[in-house]
Amino acid sequence: MGLAYRVASVPVASGWRPWTISEKRGFMKTLIDARSDRILGFTAFGPEAGELMGTVQLAMLAGLPYTTLRDAMFAHPTMTEGLKALFMSVPERLENHAEQLQHSGTHAD
Repeated sequence: MGLAYRVASVPVASGWRPWTISEKRGFMKTLIDARSDRILGFTAFGPEAGELMGTVQLAMLAGLPYTTLRDAMFAHPTMTEGLKALFMSVPERLENHAEQLQHSGTHAD
């Protein structure tokens, strides 16, 4: 049996820094554990992508849920500020979706 996960991906241009340096090509992508919300993996391709790695690696090493970075405040305009857009785009947990359907009288079959 494999590990259940969720995937989120956004263009680098979802943050403000790429606009200020006129380099909007690239993307950020993350894998999130479906049960614990821990960050399993992260990649970034674009300008100043290395700036993002340390922040995400620290959260991964500490075993923090992705919501810690989603809810954090970052300086403006920085590439790290774009992490908010990435982690805000993580799909909600399946059990949350199933619970919402149950309350609405619909079944997730």
